[in-house]
This record gives sequence, structure tokens and C-alpha cells, in this order.
Amino acid sequence: MSAEDEDLEFLAMRQVYASLKDLDVNAQNRVLDYVTRRLSLTRRTDDPEPIQPSPRTRTEPDDVSPESQEGKSGEADDVEGISPIALKWMRRSQLSGKQLSILFSLGIEEIDLVAKAVPGKSKAERVKSIALLLGIAGYLSSGAARFTDEKLREACGHYNAYDGTNFSKHLRAISAEVAGTKENGYALSSRGLTEATELIKAMLTGG
Repeated sequence: MSAEDEDLEFLAMRQVYASLKDLDVNAQNRVLDYVTRRLSLTRRTDDPEPIQPSPRTRTEPDDVSPESQEGKSGEADDVEGISPIALKWMRRSQLSGKQLSILFSLGIEEIDLVAKAVPGKSKAERVKSIALLLGIAGYLSSGAARFTDEKLREACGHYNAYDGTNFSKHLRAISAEVAGTKENGYALSSRGLTEATELIKAMLTGG
């Protein structure tokens, strides 16, 4: 290898390091996996002098099996189109794209609620479930747990939760979890986001 080639290689290493150093370890691996696939490269795991991670990061084991690599690739495909903020929420909540795809239309520009049914014995209870789930649909799409009054009414009609006479009353009853107005739309509070997360986990486990 010539001196010029060595300089180019060193420059490339510096640029890659500068681009990755401020990302968390999961994001670093996603970037490296993407570049590896695009350039048809092979990631080495048998380097005799592996780089030690800094105290704020950790690395994946060197002896990763082909099956686990396929699982990671599948997971990456499942979360396509999900906002970065929602991805962090998913990791904290230990929810995968595959799980959420049962309840939401992942993989499209505007993620929507597609669950076959929502919890709630009464219309008031179903309104709350729908509002929480629509908030998560907005969160997955844009990183903001927001939805419009029109979308809420449409979903309530679909899931047999709409009661024209008592609809406003049902919304007032969940004001601690869902705030907003008909004109400006609604958004989940921090409490609402927590309850929505618990609701989703219960729905996925049949609870």
C-alpha cells in the first residue's frame, strides 16, 4: 500500500469516527450495518486487538451468531418510518416493531391505529383506550403524541365507542391523560404516555 493510500485510509477512519462518536451504541451499529450492506463488506469479529469501549458505551459480543444477526436485520426493517424519539421510547419500553405492527400500520408515512379491537366494556372506557392509542400512533409517526379531533371521532365510530351526547363528557373524564381542544387537536400528557404504554403491553399479552 502506498503512502497516499495510507493517508486516504486514515482520513476515512477519522471521518467515520467523527460521525459515530456522539451516537449511542445501537445507532452506531445500525450505521455500520447499513454501510456494510451497501458496500458488500464483511464485518470482522476476530480482530486480535479489539478496541475497548468507552465507559459510556458498550459493544455487542464478538461471537454473534448468524441467527442473531438476521434478527437484528429483521428488527431494523420493522422500525422503518418510526420517529427517532419513538424508537427511544420503544427501547425503554422493551417493545419491538414486530409487536407494534399488530396494533399500528407501521412502514407508511402516517402511522395509524389498526388494532382489531380496543379494550373497554363501556363506550367511555373505549374512548380512553382509543385516545391513548391514537396518541402513540402520532408519536410513532412524528415524535409528538398528537392526533386530531376528526381522527378521534372516526376511530371511535369504527370501534363502536362514539356517543354523540356524551362524547365531550368522556373526553373531560380523561383530561389528566389527554389534553387539547376540538379545534387544535389533542396530545397525551406524560401520564397519558405512561398509561398508553401499559395499555399496549396489556393488549399484546392478552391482558
